[in-house]
Order: sequence, then structure tokens, then C-alpha cells
Amino acid sequence: MKDTRRIPIPLRRRWRLLRLQWMPLAMFLSAAIGVVFLMDRQMGMPFTTGKVNTEIYSATSGSEGVLIDMGLDVLEPFQHVMAGQVIGRLDDRPVLASLEVLRAESGRLRLEVAAARAAWEQTNGRLIVDSQSEWHRRMLQVELLRLDILDRDTQMELDQVSLVHEEMRLAQTQQAFQGEAVGSLELASVKARRDVIRERIDHNSLALEESRLQLASARERLAQYEAPQFDELATVLAPLQAAVTTQETRIQEVRIRSEGLIVLSPISGIITAVHRVPGQTVRTGEPIISVAAEQGRYIVAYLRQSQNMTPEVGMNVTVRMRARPHRQFAAIIERVGASYESIPLDQLRDPSRPEWGLPIRISLRRDADAMPGETVDIHIGS
Repeated sequence: MKDTRRIPIPLRRRWRLLRLQWMPLAMFLSAAIGVVFLMDRQMGMPFTTGKVNTEIYSATSGSEGVLIDMGLDVLEPFQHVMAGQVIGRLDDRPVLASLEVLRAESGRLRLEVAAARAAWEQTNGRLIVDSQSEWHRRMLQVELLRLDILDRDTQMELDQVSLVHEEMRLAQTQQAFQGEAVGSLELASVKARRDVIRERIDHNSLALEESRLQLASARERLAQYEAPQFDELATVLAPLQAAVTTQETRIQEVRIRSEGLIVLSPISGIITAVHRVPGQTVRTGEPIISVAAEQGRYIVAYLRQSQNMTPEVGMNVTVRMRARPHRQFAAIIERVGASYESIPLDQLRDPSRPEWGLPIRISLRRDADAMPGETVDIHIGS
């Protein structure tokens, strides 16, 4: 019989056939895919570029004084802080001294009012009941109530300063307790002292509100009587009334200074710079630290005159992330600038050639996960 088996083709011959027959087809398909990819990139070139806004705020001192060591973690760049977090505290000794002076002045005024009242009662008698004497009694009662309120206000401010001290001490003790440096009994003792001051503040707040209601009622009753002309008691009390008014103004001033002793972080973010450290003197309004937001809220882009585009609020925009080209999302133009401005250096097409453009603000979705300062590509009208 005749042998019908095919003669095997050598591997070298097979490789030559593959190169001649299939390799050109593979190269053609690769070239076609590359052309389509390049066309897609050419058609998808950005109309302009934009930059995610960067928000940096400074935590400033609301008063003048010396920064003190709070005994907590040292603030450093790249550290995360929360909005409202205490990042600094000023020495409160000047405020405490002012409050003690106010309390002493209040005591002196109380003695002078009591002396004026005793002198009036000795001259006119306590049992006289007529329109003029009743006006005198009610006027004295008003001034005594004003002094009561001044005393309670002063004590409240002193307690508030003490409460801040106890809160700081409690924070330090809790940190030490977590590190097993102190026991639970000491932690409970510090909490108890803090709670006592809080209860005293709550009690004084209620008493202060009641005193203010009594003062308002006493003034209403005083208004029912006509003030006598050329009254000796009124002449004696006039400078005391002015002094009490001055004390009321000074307690407001001290309260504002006391509130400025605590420096809070304005936003949640990352510390970019530390301008002052404990032991340094700061003035009112001086920055302690700078904090940068971790996420941008909008995009700023510039439209050049050569682009022949008139942007309008509400116009549709497509934003493509440069760091992740596959990620894009729809947005709108929120605001349009009033005039052409110099385009920032990092958004110039040629850094050596200055350009001018019309600024526009574009919305930024919360889930965009765009870093502040990140450059993005903008397609308008898509």
C-alpha cells in the first residue's frame, strides 16, 4: 500500500510562514488600534485646564499674651487637626489679676452705696413712707442689684478660667492614664474637681438670670415714681452709678479677653506651618498655626480670548482628572469673573509666555476625591 502520511513541516519553515502570513496582519491590527487611541486622545484634548482650589486658614490669637504649654501633644506640620480643636492657650494670669481688681472695686462700691444708704436713713428715718422716700429706696435697691450682678459676673468669669484649667488638667490626666502613668483614683479626683466647678457655674448662671429679672422689675417699679429735683441722695449716688456702669463695661472687656485666651483650629485639615510655640509672646490677630483643608470645594479655570467662548453660569462642563484619566464627571459653571486676569504660572501653556484669561468657577462634587491644588482638564459644553 501507498503511504498517505503527510511529511512534517520543519519548524523553521513554519516560523517563516508565520512571519510572512500572520505578522503583517497583527501589525496592521496594532496600528489600527493605535490610530483609534490617538484619535480618541486628539478629540478628547481639554478645552482648558483648571485647578482645584486650595484653602489655607490661620488659627489666630484673640488676645495678647504668652503661649503656655498645655502638656499635650506638640503641634507639628503634617499633623491632622479637627475644627474647633484647642491648639493653643495664652497665659491667663493678667485676666485673673483684672478680675480680682474688678472684685475689689465692686466691694468698694458696695460699701460706698451702703454708706450712702445709711446716711440717708439716718437723716430721713426708715419709717417715712412718701413718694420721695420710696423713690430713694427703690433707687438704692436698683444700685445694689447692679452690684450683685457685677459680683456674680466676676465670679462667673473666675470660674470659667478655673474650668479651663481643670479641663486641661483632665486632658493631661486622661492621656497619662492611657499610658498607665496615673491610676483611676487620680483620674476620678480630677473629674470630680472639674464637675464641682461646672455645677457652680450652672448654679451661678441661674442665680445671675434671677438677679437680672429682679433688676428689670426694680427698674420698672422705680419708673413709677418721679425723681425729685435737686435731690441730695441722687447727687451722692451719681458718681457711684457711673462707677458701676464703668465696672459693667470692664467686665465685658475682661470677658472678651478671657475668650481670646483659647486658640481653636478654624477648620479640619493638615497643619502646614507652626508660627508660634509655647513660651513666645503673641499679639492679637497673630497666627499660631496654618491649616490646609484636605479637600477642595471648587475648580478655577481661565478661558483665553483666542478660545472664542462666552461662558455662562449653569453651562455644562466635563471634568477629567489628570492623575486618573479614566475618571471624569459632569459639573457646571457656578460663577464667571468680571474681567480678564493674568493666568497663574502653573496653568500657562508656555511658562515663558504670560497669558490672560477670564476666570470661571466650576462646581466640584464631594465624591470627586480631588486633592487641593490638583490640575484637571476641563471640557466645556460636553
